[in-house]
Amino acid sequence: MILKRQGFNIADKCVIERLTIQTPFTYKAVFPNEACFLHFRSGNVRLTSVSGTSEIASTESILLRCGNYFAELIQNSNDKTIEVLAVHLYPELFKELYKNEIPPNLNASNKNTLPQSIANSSLMIHYVENLNFYFDNPHVVSSDLLVLKIKELVLLLLQTDNAVTISGLMAQLFTPRQVSLKAVVQTHLFSSLTLPNLAILAGLSLSSFKREFQKVFDETPANYIKTKKLEEAKKLLKHSELSVSEIAYQVGFNDISNFTKAFRKNIGCSPMQFRKNSGLPVSEPK
Repeated sequence: MILKRQGFNIADKCVIERLTIQTPFTYKAVFPNEACFLHFRSGNVRLTSVSGTSEIASTESILLRCGNYFAELIQNSNDKTIEVLAVHLYPELFKELYKNEIPPNLNASNKNTLPQSIANSSLMIHYVENLNFYFDNPHVVSSDLLVLKIKELVLLLLQTDNAVTISGLMAQLFTPRQVSLKAVVQTHLFSSLTLPNLAILAGLSLSSFKREFQKVFDETPANYIKTKKLEEAKKLLKHSELSVSEIAYQVGFNDISNFTKAFRKNIGCSPMQFRKNSGLPVSEPK
């Protein structure tokens, strides 16, 4: 749940904001024509995109290009809130800021990479602290100051240890990636994402996703995904020493009882019996 939201606008667009969020919280972020820099002051974040899943540790930052994401915010202390700073980069504003100058190292890149976390240098830490000062003293903020803070962020990003990656992302921030439904499904086949989640990552409505899925895989999403999860589970039961509960989680089942029920219904025996028939130990750790 978002408990508090403060923002600064240029014209009618929010460009910098600070959010206080009660955890645990899953946030659906859809950026059809916008990039976003995020800094998390505490907690841990699991970010899911078309390309896979990234883990962002407390006090780290990340730069997101336009696209669809899910962010799971998890607090790792007794404090049940997380503070997030966000700087929104819009193509029209970005082009206006740099119409007479181009940032150094801004080279085009066609790499289809995961969003990557940005380790906090002393300059980045100072930048974040500076933003917090402005939120605590909003009367000193003007449009000119906001423009300077955005340009400062761009220059800082190009000086980080991930400069090559960041510059590549910056070069294609505002070009929506052509999303392949098949790639989305294969990437997240063994995750716990629901069909509505997969549809959002693919940029489709749920009904369109199901219709296109049937065309691509010649099977319903529910049957195809369940079959693939159980095939992977059989391999792990035969060739690994993971417990049944660990295997259930690894192939995308959140509930061991649901996994056992689906396995028995489709394979004809329980996971432990299947492992026993394969000649492997069946005991579960206590």
